[in-house]
Amino acid sequence: MLPQLTAAATGFISLPLFLRFFGNDMYALWGYVATLAGMFGFADIGVGVSVGRYIGVALGKNDHDGVRGYWGTGNAIVLPFLTLASLAFIGLGVWLGPKWFNISPDNAGLLRGCFAAGGFSLFFGYYGNHWMILSQAFLEFKFISVARVAMMLLQIIPALALAAFTRNPLLVICWGAFVNLLLLGVFVWHARRKFHISFHFRAASFARVQEMAAYVGKSFVVLITGSLFSSIDRVMLGKFAPPADFSPYVFSANISSRLQSLSVSVMGPVLYNTARVVDSGREAAAKIYNDTFAFVFEWYLLAAIWVGLWHPVLLRVWLTHTMGMKLGLATVAQVGPLLTPLVIACCFSSMANISTAQLASLNRLGMTVVCSTAAGLLAIAGVWIGWNLAGVVGAAYGFLFSRLALVAQDLFAIRLLKAGGWLSPHTWLKVGAQVLVGAFFALSYLFIPHDSLWLLVPAALHGGLVAIWLLRHHLRKLILTNG
Repeated sequence: MLPQLTAAATGFISLPLFLRFFGNDMYALWGYVATLAGMFGFADIGVGVSVGRYIGVALGKNDHDGVRGYWGTGNAIVLPFLTLASLAFIGLGVWLGPKWFNISPDNAGLLRGCFAAGGFSLFFGYYGNHWMILSQAFLEFKFISVARVAMMLLQIIPALALAAFTRNPLLVICWGAFVNLLLLGVFVWHARRKFHISFHFRAASFARVQEMAAYVGKSFVVLITGSLFSSIDRVMLGKFAPPADFSPYVFSANISSRLQSLSVSVMGPVLYNTARVVDSGREAAAKIYNDTFAFVFEWYLLAAIWVGLWHPVLLRVWLTHTMGMKLGLATVAQVGPLLTPLVIACCFSSMANISTAQLASLNRLGMTVVCSTAAGLLAIAGVWIGWNLAGVVGAAYGFLFSRLALVAQDLFAIRLLKAGGWLSPHTWLKVGAQVLVGAFFALSYLFIPHDSLWLLVPAALHGGLVAIWLLRHHLRKLILTNG
């Protein structure tokens, strides 16, 4: 989780600074490129996850020839498709971007340039992710964590400087492409040094293609549906919302995405550990689901309640200190009503990442496709209805409603594995306990003015005490270990 925690921490500092340096128009333009890039998550056509899954199974059988065969075959397939996807991204962005997104004609040329640079960033980013999957299959999560944290800091600090001095999103995107290329080089170097694995094109074979074909096809459908609908709420708003409404929504969605990315870090361990016990029956897989769900759920429950209760004072302190008093207060008024529904939506999506990873390991991707498609269609309907009824705030709540389809996916996985999760009484006891604790601290609003910074005291006590309670077992082990 270290890279995701670092991303969240740096995001809380950098996001308001980027909005301040760019302004609404340039921040919205930057967001348009990121929105379309999010829809190209299918760029590797599902080969990365498929190769990782088969390599995990081969490692469980100590079949190292199989590892090289799967890896070489995956590289032979993924490189041409990534190239085509990157060119398609550039072509669509340059051609349709200025027509679809709500920008002024003066910025059309800059938007096209950003899409062109974004195509290179997409290629290096996804091919680097392909090599990262190889390290995940070998359970090298410590190395991955260190490498990603270092590169994240290398990307964000100069990017902020570029935004501050040039106010040009094109330069920021170009810098991101260079850092993605550098990270790709790091993963290639590590694989050659640690696993003695290179590209292994000679180990590629049509027999491996046939073996993986069905799984790759299903993974591709999952990626298509997930990618097309992952940013559909922003795609919709980008069409009919002006930058003054779109930027606060993207800002709030970026904060939520930082929280959601924490759960992405458990997908690799869940997928590849489940792959190694796939032949051992459902009991081992159910234990993985229950342990992961229990760990992740309490923290996201705390995040949803804590942000819902204290976001007015937290945003006020955060944004006025990073953006200045006048601009900060204006941004608080725009972001505040959007943040709670989008954070809760991200919490539901985060919990669904566990079942997504396990269904991939168990080769039950059909339900993932169904639920991802349902969530996307509900998001389109919810955002459109919400926008027409209550503007950008209504769109945020419409998107929240669409996440119910992902809960259905969780319930399918729970019944399949005979696990606990949402159906466990302990889950709802935890909900009741945290709601009661939150309600107790929320009584502070009866005695402290809503615009007072003294609300930070009960907010800190609420978050701190619950966090200590959630960490109690780890703290006890730490104390005993250190005597």
